[in-house]
Amino acid sequence: MDSGARNLNEAPAPSASPALPLVAVLLAFLSGFVDTAAFIHMKGLFVAHVTGNFVLLGAALASGEAIAGKGPEVLQLAALPVFFLAAMLTGALGARLPRILWSAALLMLAVAGASAWLGTGPWDAASAVVLIAAMGMLNAAHRLNPAMGPPFAVMTGNVAALAIRTAQIVHLAPAAPASGAEGKMLRAVIAFAAGCAGGALTQAWLGLAAVGIPALLLVAALLIKRG
Repeated sequence: MDSGARNLNEAPAPSASPALPLVAVLLAFLSGFVDTAAFIHMKGLFVAHVTGNFVLLGAALASGEAIAGKGPEVLQLAALPVFFLAAMLTGALGARLPRILWSAALLMLAVAGASAWLGTGPWDAASAVVLIAAMGMLNAAHRLNPAMGPPFAVMTGNVAALAIRTAQIVHLAPAAPASGAEGKMLRAVIAFAAGCAGGALTQAWLGLAAVGIPALLLVAALLIKRG
């Protein structure tokens, strides 16, 4: 096999990641926070776990609410294409991880600032689209930088892996050596759950402006790393 064919089959080396353990936990917190805050504020719209919107659309169709136009069905339909495009552009640009994180944080801060200034109104739909794009960028960052560890936006895989490991530890399944990823998964699940609680509580007080809180935490982490 010639060198050109070999190069096509070789996976690209992941780019360097700033303070990976801190960033991974922080992004899990951010994902749970933003998804929960947006879901409550928009009355049923996932901006991070976007495939969940198909479940909501199915339920709306079954209840007749989608036909009556009583919910965020248009945004639910638009969520996956917007998420896809944001992730695709992030991959196409090949930006380094810090630049992706800065871009996503600034988008969330823009949404928070607009919500704090304008309050709640028809413009919330545009804010939700911006949040979907930001989360698409962050998820692309994870795919481009596998050294970040387990997924931070969707916890089902992490929970399943932890359940299997627990079965092995208590001798309900054949023993297997620890992979070293269990601690990272557990921290991600805990941080995600804390983010969900924080997003729910602060959204009731600040509306969509609440998403500025995890965005500021991400900015602070990036500034600390830079310093």
